[in-house]
Order: sequence, then C-alpha cells, then structure tokens
Amino acid sequence: MKRIYIHRTMISMLAAALVAASGTAANTQEIVCAKHALIAEYLRNEFQELQGAFGLIGDKAILELFLSPHGATWTIVITDVSGKSCILAAGSSWEKKPGISGLET
Repeated sequence: MKRIYIHRTMISMLAAALVAASGTAANTQEIVCAKHALIAEYLRNEFQELQGAFGLIGDKAILELFLSPHGATWTIVITDVSGKSCILAAGSSWEKKPGISGLET
C-alpha cells in the first residue's frame, strides 16, 4: 500500500513539474500548452482525435489520452486545475491490448 502511495506521489510531482515547465524543451520537443478547449479542438480538427481515456493525478491535474479512429495517431495531454492543458507526448500506431483480465471498467 505504501508503494502505491509513493508511486502516485511521484507521478503527481512529475505532472506538476511538466505543467510548470510548459515553456521549456523536453528531449528536443517543445511542450505545447493552451486552454483545454483549444487543445481538444486542435486535436479533433487536425488528427480526428477524441478523448479515449483519462485519469486523475491527485487533486492537481487530469491526464488524458486522445485517440484517432483505427489507432492512426494518439496524444497524451495533461490539464491542471486552472484549465491549462499541455501536450506531453504524441505518436502513431496506437493499439489496444485486448482481454486484460481485471482492467475492464
């Protein structure tokens, strides 16, 4: 139980650091931030991506996964409590792993 708490705390701290560093480069890629509605609209219009999953990061942020039809592209977005969203990662060829026991919602 303590391990889960430490793990979640570390993720929360990482998420907060990434949001705070929204204007810096990370691994030669600039983190793009804007209001959540603008990010969601951009992903929908440019890549046909819609929110496929989300999870809370403590009480500080939401991590979202945007997916395009048939797994062509994907984007991970983090949104803080003020509504500021940042694109953390993006890529192609998303695949859902079928039949993982115990993970159905």
